Amino acid sequence: MKKILIISSVLAALACAVSCNMELRPAGTVEPGNALQTITDAEKLRDGLYVAFRSRVGGTYASLDEIRSDLFHASTGFGNVGGSLYGWYMAADLAEIESLWGASYNTIANANFFIEKADAVNTSEWSEEDIANLEVWKGEAYFLRAYYHLELAEMFCKTYVGNEQSYGIPYVTSYTPTSDQTRYPDRGTLEHTFEMIVSDLATAQELITTPGQKGSDRITKDAVTALQARVALEMGNYDLAVEKSSELINSGTYPLVNSETAFQSMWVNDSGDECILQLFASYPNELGASNDYGYIGYDANKGIYQPYYYPEQWVVDLFEQIPDDWRMSNHLRWTTVTVKNIGNFDMYILYKFQGNPALRQNDISWNYQNKPKVFRIAEMYLIRAEALAKGGAPQAGASDPWADLYTLRSARATNYQPNQNGESIEDAILNERVRELIGEGFRIQDLKRFGRGFTRTDAQVRNAIYQPDTYTDFEVSPENGRFIFPIPQAEIDANPNIAGQQNPEY
Repeated sequence: MKKILIISSVLAALACAVSCNMELRPAGTVEPGNALQTITDAEKLRDGLYVAFRSRVGGTYASLDEIRSDLFHASTGFGNVGGSLYGWYMAADLAEIESLWGASYNTIANANFFIEKADAVNTSEWSEEDIANLEVWKGEAYFLRAYYHLELAEMFCKTYVGNEQSYGIPYVTSYTPTSDQTRYPDRGTLEHTFEMIVSDLATAQELITTPGQKGSDRITKDAVTALQARVALEMGNYDLAVEKSSELINSGTYPLVNSETAFQSMWVNDSGDECILQLFASYPNELGASNDYGYIGYDANKGIYQPYYYPEQWVVDLFEQIPDDWRMSNHLRWTTVTVKNIGNFDMYILYKFQGNPALRQNDISWNYQNKPKVFRIAEMYLIRAEALAKGGAPQAGASDPWADLYTLRSARATNYQPNQNGESIEDAILNERVRELIGEGFRIQDLKRFGRGFTRTDAQVRNAIYQPDTYTDFEVSPENGRFIFPIPQAEIDANPNIAGQQNPEY
């Protein structure tokens, strides 16, 4: 939302891929007024929404929260990649934060454009099937609008419970490019932001008739339910979080895998098992953002690993607590790491995002690409366990948070024997979320939601990490205002309605 909003990248997709100038319409693009006249136009616009979604899920955007948490140490040779985030030197002009903000609002503009054009198009000569499809696709746009606003709220706002009247984020519901600054939205309250998210999801649930199926690459009714469960947990509506997660668990559509081979196939070969929504990708033209953020750094020509970030020792220990946990063998890899000008070290690296071989040219050209897994049934077990632990109303088959954790662990380890390991239920949930969701972008929000700070502790190999004296005793209190990102300064400067609404720490 700069002074003149970008012409939607979805429009550009109708003609060709272009680099975007904030004040120029790319040559050859379709005029906005004529962009949706036929069902073919609508389908192309819809495909553009999915292309943008695929690039926004996972990849570097997920790493923004992971590398600034307590999960990783930076390598001595990390070249300051992500260094400001890792060291908690966040600033309102940090490129990564500006990119996140801008990309989110561009994709929101795309969704709003689709909704408005779908509402305005004359369908009098369309078939009933085409009209029905348009309604479903419009529901998908409502879903995406809610999804992007939720991500912004999680990263740029305080946690919801207890802070409902604090600042939210500008909730944009119309495609209205303008240079009239008086029409730019302010941040409103966090309560209003979440009310709008809930409303958009209710509309999506009404419009989307596509039934859920395992490994679906399109947004289904079950995908909407999964996002509703995630939102309910963030809002502290624990009864609803139990209800929505239970709908998906009890449906039987997404059973937990029952073998190590199937688990590995889910992550490496994108089998679709356990996936409520797994976006389409194919080589070479339909790939999204790389899932690796320097976690592997494999040089196939030299046969060496040079990662930028390593799991901390406590993370390795956490995986080792459960004997024969398939997540350890799939997500972590014991190997020799090469640090330029320092030496070679044997340690575990995060290997969860090694990439699907079918999505790269050959064994030399590693691109760490997988089909993005937006929602998995494992997250629903974790949502339900947390909601029950925090007072959510029990339902038939859903009354004990420990039972959900044991069910998940039993599906991840050979001959698992239920064991609380001396943990409180809250610690157990947080730890299980690390084992299951590491690298997927959840850690900082999890800590916020539980009111926890963190301390980076022992490295696997002290000599292999950047500034060990600083970062093996690096503490962040739960009150630290930099748990949330600053509104980009360029946005503050461009929008007078939020000029006094910067987050306090900045």
